[in-house]
Amino acid sequence: MRKRSWDICGDMKVNFWLIVAIAINLAAGAYAIKYNPTFFRMLNHLPVQDWFLAYGRHQPEQCWWLALLFVLAFILGINTFVCAVKRIALLWPQKRSLGFRAFSLKISPSLIHLCFVAILAGHFISLIGGYELQVPVELHRQISLPQGNSVEVMKQDIEYYTTPASFAGAVKQGKVILRIQNPEKTALKEIRVLHPLFWEGLSIHLDIATKTKSRQTAAPPELTLVIKKDPGVAPMIGFFAVLCLLMFWYFPQRKKI
Repeated sequence: MRKRSWDICGDMKVNFWLIVAIAINLAAGAYAIKYNPTFFRMLNHLPVQDWFLAYGRHQPEQCWWLALLFVLAFILGINTFVCAVKRIALLWPQKRSLGFRAFSLKISPSLIHLCFVAILAGHFISLIGGYELQVPVELHRQISLPQGNSVEVMKQDIEYYTTPASFAGAVKQGKVILRIQNPEKTALKEIRVLHPLFWEGLSIHLDIATKTKSRQTAAPPELTLVIKKDPGVAPMIGFFAVLCLLMFWYFPQRKKI
């Protein structure tokens, strides 16, 4: 029974139909988001389980596809992992007879698939453990964050173009001085537009009203702090880099055989 379950989990036919099911599921999800974007907007700012409790459970007919997507992606991850492990287990005893180059070439697709599974896991970690806050910049406003962290705006400054004449008066750069605290330490940090701050697992970005918006309203441009926690992004970037390196090596080598 255990062997049969292992074989089913590692069946390539199962993998194919899972991908088809996910494609259909995503098409249904795209349709739902297109016609009800407001309902799904907070998914960008809350952990997915908090979003389900606050919004999704009240309209299950709108988000059934999202719950199904998690189930299908989880099964796809298991299936891909088992397929890769089965192939590695089959090739490993042959590593001496094949030689390093041939063995590396044969095992590379399995390693690529394992990287894909790790990237999926990183996405899942971000979905359940990440969040995003968008807060207008106000002097001496204290922003409370999870785990005892807080951010306070100490100073803000907006720089404008003076030359050339065509750009005169347009926003050039924004700058904010923040006092960041956690239960153990306090620090003063500066952030600017396109120069975010990374601190204690958080990334803090500064957003500014566009030049067009500022000129249309005749009001000073608004600065906004975007505070993100994305615990899965580091493993996703790392394993994606490994995946790319493996693919860049694998395909040219494969053509030489």
